[in-house]
Amino acid sequence: MTIDNTFMIKKMQKLEEMLVVFSQFTRMPFVECDEETFDDQVHIFADEQNLQEFVKSYMEKKVLLGGVKVLKNQMKGFYTSLFSMGVNAVMFHEGDSVTRVQLEELEKKPNMEALSKEKIPVINPPLQLSAVYFIQELRRPVEHDMKQLHELEEEMIANFAKSRFIIGMEVAKEEGSSEEKVRIPYVKDKEGNVFQPVFTDFAEFQKHYKQNAAKMKMAPLTMAQLPKYLVKESKGFVMNPSGFNLQLSKEQIEIIVKAFPEA
Repeated sequence: MTIDNTFMIKKMQKLEEMLVVFSQFTRMPFVECDEETFDDQVHIFADEQNLQEFVKSYMEKKVLLGGVKVLKNQMKGFYTSLFSMGVNAVMFHEGDSVTRVQLEELEKKPNMEALSKEKIPVINPPLQLSAVYFIQELRRPVEHDMKQLHELEEEMIANFAKSRFIIGMEVAKEEGSSEEKVRIPYVKDKEGNVFQPVFTDFAEFQKHYKQNAAKMKMAPLTMAQLPKYLVKESKGFVMNPSGFNLQLSKEQIEIIVKAFPEA
């Protein structure tokens, strides 16, 4: 049965601001797969009190959530970003009512086929979604269902193997020379270990480098090509350091490449 959400969609479009549930484990919108419809959905609230009650209910399951305010002029960009995560529905909470709205009813879906053919990865929905599900579960401070966790990890790794990534490079000319000097940026973890940033898509690249992004060169790489860009001091790569922040050691990358030689 098709439900007419026209009234609710118009109400959402008139909001001056809304509150989106974010995961503290991924620093991204919290995503759930609905057990009945199998929608990959996020939760949006019209008011703070209901959001806090929702967040509190998940604390019992050690799922750490919070709310992020999205203003009217940010909504279009926010909805568009959900497509890059593989999300297809939103759950809109207003008072005691909860309405499921398909994402395409709120914002026009980008041409995924055309975007996937871009040399630099613009979107990477299967990888983003599988990584978000895995990390949301992995970082929960509980005794995990290892079978479930392993299944989530396997799906994520399979998507790693067939994806392309972005690595950024700082390029500057040597003083008094026409030659360019290339420097690959790095980040350090809490223990002081060096990791090199790598990104699933252009939005994550921009999120991390901010105003410096426009000055940098980007290279699209497969998983098999990543080890060639490792500098001597590096322990490996960190994927989306300003997002879900997943570390991949050189050894882990080599294992994935060997497991998927034809990817």
